[in-house]
Amino acid sequence: MATGGIHEDGLIMRSRIGVLAGVARPTVTSWARCPGFPSPVRAGEVELFHQAEVLAWLDNRIIPRRSLQTSERDGTTYGDRARRVISRQQASADPIPTVPSPPTRSDSADRQRVRELMGDMADRIRGAASEVDYMNLLLCLHFLRVAGGPQWDAVTRVVDAGHGLHGTGVLLEAIGRATDERLRRLGTVSGMRDALLRLEPRTYGDLRSVVRQVGQLGRGAFRYILDEYETRARLRSAEFFTPRAVARIMAEAASDGSGRPPETIHDPYARGGELLAGAVAACAARGGTPAGLYVHGFSHGRDTVQLASMNLALHGVRPRVRLTSGAPWAPKADAGAVAHCDLVLTNPPFNMSDSAGEARTHGTWPYGPPPVGNDNFAYLQHAVGLLGEGGSAAVVMPNKAGNSANRAEVEIRRNLLERGAVKCVIALPDRLFSSTPVPVSVWILVHPAQPCDEVLFLDARKLGARRRGKRVLGEEDVQAVLTAYRFAVPCVGAHTGREWDGGVVSALLPRNDLRTMDCSLSPTDRVEAARTPQEDADSALARTVHEADVRLRETHTTDAADTLRNLDFQPPHPTRPVALSELCDIKAGPSYSALRAEQRTPYGDVPLVFPKDLSEGRIAGPGERRVTAELASRLRSFRLEPGDIVCVRSGAVGPPALVREREAGWLMSTNVLRLRLRDGAPADPEYLLACLSRPEAVGWVRDRAASTGAPSISAKALGYQQVALPPYDEQRRLARMLAALEEQALAHSRAAAAMLDLRAALTERMVSGC
Repeated sequence: MATGGIHEDGLIMRSRIGVLAGVARPTVTSWARCPGFPSPVRAGEVELFHQAEVLAWLDNRIIPRRSLQTSERDGTTYGDRARRVISRQQASADPIPTVPSPPTRSDSADRQRVRELMGDMADRIRGAASEVDYMNLLLCLHFLRVAGGPQWDAVTRVVDAGHGLHGTGVLLEAIGRATDERLRRLGTVSGMRDALLRLEPRTYGDLRSVVRQVGQLGRGAFRYILDEYETRARLRSAEFFTPRAVARIMAEAASDGSGRPPETIHDPYARGGELLAGAVAACAARGGTPAGLYVHGFSHGRDTVQLASMNLALHGVRPRVRLTSGAPWAPKADAGAVAHCDLVLTNPPFNMSDSAGEARTHGTWPYGPPPVGNDNFAYLQHAVGLLGEGGSAAVVMPNKAGNSANRAEVEIRRNLLERGAVKCVIALPDRLFSSTPVPVSVWILVHPAQPCDEVLFLDARKLGARRRGKRVLGEEDVQAVLTAYRFAVPCVGAHTGREWDGGVVSALLPRNDLRTMDCSLSPTDRVEAARTPQEDADSALARTVHEADVRLRETHTTDAADTLRNLDFQPPHPTRPVALSELCDIKAGPSYSALRAEQRTPYGDVPLVFPKDLSEGRIAGPGERRVTAELASRLRSFRLEPGDIVCVRSGAVGPPALVREREAGWLMSTNVLRLRLRDGAPADPEYLLACLSRPEAVGWVRDRAASTGAPSISAKALGYQQVALPPYDEQRRLARMLAALEEQALAHSRAAAAMLDLRAALTERMVSGC
């Protein structure tokens, strides 16, 4: 830790130890053989030592009288001498980054720049190296640029002076060395130089362009680069990052009600430092000073340690994230550095199974020994054990942990409740994490010296939007959870089973009432049990009666039109077969190179239409995949207009869909075809859609698509399909008649579904009334 304003967390070489202690190199070598001397950390061929550990060891070594320097008295230790040297040098040393915390709001311009940097330029820079090596380049550049100081100045001088392929190696080495030096001074072992030298830029101009583009990013862009890093590094479940929305909920909920801002924050499984960074941002939002925080964590991955250190440094705190292996509760020489924390946040690796193993016999577990082979409740107890009085913890746990049937886990839940250590459990949606669909909960815990008499349960499983196969919590979702959390706590007994605005359902229950159901701490169990069955059944019945009434009125309206009686079954006017190519301009969607996968994003402005969006003659959506307005403008020839017909180009062939006013300006994807009637063409788009939706017409397309290796049909081949074309007025009459029949069929379908719902609600009402 820091003493008297001295930063002790850096990594130093043996030569530096000699300078601090005022001894020769052979003396340091001799000390290194002594019992208890700190173990080195290897960075390539170099041995480094944690300065704090070295100082602690030197504190116990008194300087011999003959070796005392002027002004040093008997009993002075080498640790005292080293701290005086550090104090003198610290004033002129390059400080750590102390920039304001990144903004909590998103910056679409920065997000778009990061996406552009991950486009063609990524391939031009990395060559045979990995995408992760290129991501490291972006992270290093952004870190150095925002941090400033002599390291960034040195990089900019090399950028301006370099040229040619030789210059690319010089510049990459300068960036890597500058990053390694800054991280080493922050106490982090780094190998960025070696990673960056694996890159193979095509030209010096490409590399210089990347440096300058990163220089235009705002200070909060680091998180967008981290998002890309997680996706492209394909992190495993033990390494993936915690979504920012979840980190914010955990940090703000755990620090609420503490009465004072936290000073000591710890994460025993720090991953990329996202929870620690979220806690720092929450502290800054409340007027706290990030530079005054003691932020500590353990990480199990060398790469993520580097990312966590840069992330925290850019939030204005000195990172103290240590690389470790094994369980965090194992005895450690520096365990005292994280005791009595104000705030503990962690997303540990967990086992989702309903463990049947016996309780472990080793370790100290105040709430009961967890089962062997399952560390869910080991991490939970470890988090509570690190808290000082008045401290709070937030731990991500699998939902299974709340109601598991294992005897050891039931006993631990019972003891946690008995001692008042559980304040709140928040059930979150599934698929929040990139590599697992497992639904999780956030447990808010407190030091048992200030026990909670009630436990708040929040069910937020319905929140979020689907994007790229994940569920993403937006700003409104975060606010819904925090609002329910903050306003539910004072209302004990007054809001049982209440649904707050935003869709979060809550129940605040006395802990003495939670001994049932094996002391379940699952919001799913407790919120449902807290609801009044009679009220729920009455509400559901009233809702379904209203819905059934509305749907029946719709059927009466459509039936009143007497569509069936007004059908004209007389043969239509003579028709002539016409090829689609004579009526329409048929255009395929943009190529894969023009519309790359990385350009599709949930944050874009213009929706894309894919084959899966074509359903029952309509276009569903808008979906999650979009493009920016700038890209859509470049691809404007692929935009859709009302009256266009969209067909499947490749993939599972099905009926086409008609573009209506709502979809005006949307963009075709690669795998669809657009039919646009030519000016003056004697065809009605709704009639044409009906013709192309016939099973025979769909089968015609399917047969020709199936003749290729992958189901696909070209614009030219589709143009050969023929349709029967009566006079235009006849087309309009037929289209209106078909539309009326479709509306009548849909109305009766909706009414039938409403009647089935009413039947279920009435059954529930009768059962709950018994």
